Amino acid sequence: MQKITLDDPSTAQQRGGTNTGDTHTMAEPLKTVVVGAGRGRSHVQSIQRLPNLFELVAWVDLDAIRLNERISEAGLSTTLASTSLAKTLEHTDFDAIVVATWARTHNAIVGQAIDAQKHILVEKPYALTLATSRSLQDRATAAGLKVVVNQQWRYKPGQRAVRQLLAEQAYGQAQVGHLVTYKARGSEYPDSEHSQLWQMTVHEIDSVISMMGQPIIAVAGHSFRPPATTWVRESSATAELTFKNGARVVMVSTSDARVSGHEFRIECERGAIVYRNTQGFGGEESLLVGTDPSVGLTPMAFDNTKLTTSDIDAQVMEGWANWINGGPEPETSGPENLYVIGALDALLESTNSGRTAPVII
Repeated sequence: MQKITLDDPSTAQQRGGTNTGDTHTMAEPLKTVVVGAGRGRSHVQSIQRLPNLFELVAWVDLDAIRLNERISEAGLSTTLASTSLAKTLEHTDFDAIVVATWARTHNAIVGQAIDAQKHILVEKPYALTLATSRSLQDRATAAGLKVVVNQQWRYKPGQRAVRQLLAEQAYGQAQVGHLVTYKARGSEYPDSEHSQLWQMTVHEIDSVISMMGQPIIAVAGHSFRPPATTWVRESSATAELTFKNGARVVMVSTSDARVSGHEFRIECERGAIVYRNTQGFGGEESLLVGTDPSVGLTPMAFDNTKLTTSDIDAQVMEGWANWINGGPEPETSGPENLYVIGALDALLESTNSGRTAPVII
């Protein structure tokens, strides 16, 4: 069995990658507000894991009952609870804010945070359009604020291994491939039109950009409701993604599946690379390669350290704090994430026009 040794962590951190222990700290931890008691729970756990970098000063959610339950579960004081972001912004002294709310709310909340001169970590997607995301980022940059978008899939060890193989051109240039994700969610996302794009496809686009190591320049695709779906809104997306070097990847993204599974296969000049995950994100990873048709695909070993969502959330937050404190810009910074939102924008444009849409950042 072949084995790939991942880059030294110090090299990865220079690219915004894994934790190195080289933490740029301030005299005091960043006073931080978390907005959202659903997904925000994991970010509160990250703050508790990183006491040298963060101090939780308020936790905001419109649902007071749920918020107090979460605070009790976390062993925190109820004095941290707030049901009004406006009052928290006005009366609480803090440095940074974590936005873990539904996608349709990101524009307003991130905008308020920028107006209040706060550094921002926002759950994917940055916002629902490229124009909105770019406007927010321009305002943040002008104000000297650091924005990071929480995209976790790219940090899975198997995906890092694929990224390294392609960056080193171990089998030559990437040529053509597919990316398929089937999620057996069981029920609809209670959010907005094209919610599959904002909840899941955004992960897949970010992952494939990370693994390919280059931006998507054009998209021909569809966001749609399959004929027998029970979803009111679009549950699935398909697309042909064209990359900067001319390589093309066909994507299938659905949360309306019966059984979960994920595979990325890329054919290179001298071999094929296949990455699989039994659940898309939280399952078991495997990596296969092949160069000889008579032999087929064979497993490639890699450092398959089990990382939970909470582990990667903490890693992203640590990179954000380091950037605020003078360290390197993370991979999923606001400026870098515009390439992801641009590809989703193009997918929607292609859905509406029936034509291939360019990705214009």
